[in-house]
Amino acid sequence: MRSIADVTTGTVRAVVEIDAPPADVFAALTEPEQLALWWGGDLYRTYDWQMDLRPGGAWSVKTEGRQGHSEVRGEILEVDPPHALTLTWQASWDGFARTTIRYRLDAVSSGTRVTVVHDGFAGRPEQCENHAQGWDLVLGWLAAHAARR
Repeated sequence: MRSIADVTTGTVRAVVEIDAPPADVFAALTEPEQLALWWGGDLYRTYDWQMDLRPGGAWSVKTEGRQGHSEVRGEILEVDPPHALTLTWQASWDGFARTTIRYRLDAVSSGTRVTVVHDGFAGRPEQCENHAQGWDLVLGWLAAHAARR
């Protein structure tokens, strides 16, 4: 697994293969109870996940870590269980700048290939690079959680 930041286009692309079926991985990405179990790993705690899983629905989460409290929120743009999820991402530490995350889940012999495309960082190379590093962590946490289930 390796996330790649294309600072020219402002896009992060990441791919991971997870030893779990697509339905389980999709559930781990969309069910608030599961998200709270894995997102943040040992670095920070996520809580109060809200997920109105329909196009136009809102989602949000609060976090607590060494650097204090923060919030991330957005809108669900596409839901196609267990194959695709697209949502906007607006983080308090980034001034609630609007970016877009697309998850694609494909069944493969080893379980599920998850492809993430996170765009909207044009003209903000540092944020693009930071999010690429973040996706390496997040997809590692997701893979460990989904494979355990």
